[in-house]
Amino acid sequence: MREGTSGGGRRWGELMGASCSLLLEKHLWPKGSRRDVWMILDGARDLRIFGLLLESHLEYVCLYGGFVPKALEAAAPYLVQLEFEDRGTRRLLDQAWGKSWGILLKCDTTLDTVRRHLRGFLMVRDPTGQRILFRYYDPRVFRVYLPSCSGEELRTVFGPVESFWVEDEKPKTVLRFELDGSRLVANALPLETPVVPRPAVAVNGNTSTPVRKRPGMLAIRRDQWSIFSQEEVQKFENWMMAHLHKFFRRQCAAMGESGVRELIQYGIRRAATYGITAKRDVCKYIDVMVVLGRDFDRDERYASWAPRILEQRSGSSAKAEMVLQSAIRQTRQSAVAQHA
Repeated sequence: MREGTSGGGRRWGELMGASCSLLLEKHLWPKGSRRDVWMILDGARDLRIFGLLLESHLEYVCLYGGFVPKALEAAAPYLVQLEFEDRGTRRLLDQAWGKSWGILLKCDTTLDTVRRHLRGFLMVRDPTGQRILFRYYDPRVFRVYLPSCSGEELRTVFGPVESFWVEDEKPKTVLRFELDGSRLVANALPLETPVVPRPAVAVNGNTSTPVRKRPGMLAIRRDQWSIFSQEEVQKFENWMMAHLHKFFRRQCAAMGESGVRELIQYGIRRAATYGITAKRDVCKYIDVMVVLGRDFDRDERYASWAPRILEQRSGSSAKAEMVLQSAIRQTRQSAVAQHA
């Protein structure tokens, strides 16, 4: 399911203002100026990102190899070397935090070395063996993927990296991941003054097991793939909750929070039985459920069009759009009949 946006980044930006970068600096540069802090920025997340890079005067390089077409340039991932108490760095951090624009890392080595290491994970194999692009630099992906890794996979991902830093689901907290032998250690650090880290948590791994570097391309295991799928469904449910509360306030108030979420979960399952799985299409299906009833597809009042559309072999998007338009016509006809 394609992702939705929750607006959390905007709310956080309004709350923190320009102080976000100052609070992050205390974590990232505890001993003052050192050139060991980097950020991977995902240009595809926002068209403003590439412009901010051009204006920052920071050293950066595209993670893609070879010639990058002009049309792809602004949407590519970039490795940026951040600077202590630098105006461009602070502007990037203030703009990016809470919006899933990228991840941070600490690594005391050269730009070429860091880039070469990070490029090794752009392509991975899925559980079926197919090569896929892995946008691990999305913090929503990274903070789920890293704790699921084996000790051997962790050693491969970390390589020369001392620590990774990502925004938490609630961006008032930054998550720091470090490797202790073959064990991942996570710290949740509140972005507040004074800096008081929460107790470190050993996430996984067995330090008594020797760790060898994984040869070749990283592979996403089936259990990891399942975690990603669950996360995507949860994100969609949350996005759909906000959507319904915005456009169907009266109906949501009548159902209550638990009722709305149950309706969404039921709608996802019902839509899937008709091959409707893309986020935008499932959203349309659930919208119709709210207006016509949760089982409109089996309601005799709509038997003249609902089953015929839903059971045809057309694509997900075409089917969902036809259902929506038919439902709109149905409600208009019902409104005219009531006023006749």
